[in-house]
Amino acid sequence: MNHKMLNGNISPHLFRVVFENSPIGLVVVNEDTSLKRINNYMLATFNIDPQDFHERMLGNAFQCSDIYLTGKSCGEGGHCHDCGLRKVLSTAMLEGANILETVVEHDFIIDGTNRKKWFKVSASRVETDDEVLGILSFVDITTQMEYEELLKNLLSLDAATGAMNKYALINSLKNLTTGKEGLTVAMIDIDDFKLVNDRYGHLTGDRVLNLFCSVAFTNTRKQDIVGRFGGEEFMLIFPDMVSRLVIKALQRISTSFRTACMNELGFSPTFSVGVAEFSTKKMAGMTIDAIIAEADENLYASKNAGKNRVTAFGSSQVFK
Repeated sequence: MNHKMLNGNISPHLFRVVFENSPIGLVVVNEDTSLKRINNYMLATFNIDPQDFHERMLGNAFQCSDIYLTGKSCGEGGHCHDCGLRKVLSTAMLEGANILETVVEHDFIIDGTNRKKWFKVSASRVETDDEVLGILSFVDITTQMEYEELLKNLLSLDAATGAMNKYALINSLKNLTTGKEGLTVAMIDIDDFKLVNDRYGHLTGDRVLNLFCSVAFTNTRKQDIVGRFGGEEFMLIFPDMVSRLVIKALQRISTSFRTACMNELGFSPTFSVGVAEFSTKKMAGMTIDAIIAEADENLYASKNAGKNRVTAFGSSQVFK
């Protein structure tokens, strides 16, 4: 008798070998999401000790960043209600539906470091004589997603300065206008930039643009957006920040910009700014073009008033 076949069925030994060495991740859980079995793919992906997973909750075994070292169990974390893995498993277990290749993004602690990973996850419910099990399969697509994210970022950046390009700026502004917070937009133009190029050359002109971006990044918050709108014109977007504070930030940028240019290039160009503030209520009735046009109108006012200044709410203030 073939020891691998019993009455035409796969022997337990062969099933175990296939399960453990599957080219995709396989996980078996109880109704309470505690682990019964995981295969080598999952052990390697999460660097789990083969002796240290049995009967542990799914998130605890995989060291979900939301509950790791908190003493909480999977399902008790602050973001567990948003967890894609739990949603896929719950749908399969409660509704008996087969969930096929859902892309799930999640943060885990792997080798002591917070890592974002993406998986294609499938799930199904299996009933035996004495228990109900959840079967999950995982295909790690983290490398693919990181590469796509890298390409997306590269396509969103201005090659000369490393700031956002106009296309990405417009998309960011569209996304922010649908949020729950107001924002302030600053349109900035380097004063007399053509004269800089004519007198010092285009390479120096490019360096001026780079120095502006450098000091703009340094003097803004992480959530603020710095982008090149075109030529020597830039757009800065400040989510949930009022004009008064934006003008203070612009003053810092102006001072740092002139200092950096003087130290490196031997001259100190200036810039002019138009600032427009938008509450969520005000933005609700405006197009993106109208939002930009309002900031642009204030920029032209700064230019006409003598440059090296910022205009907001109909009044101009010279940069010191």
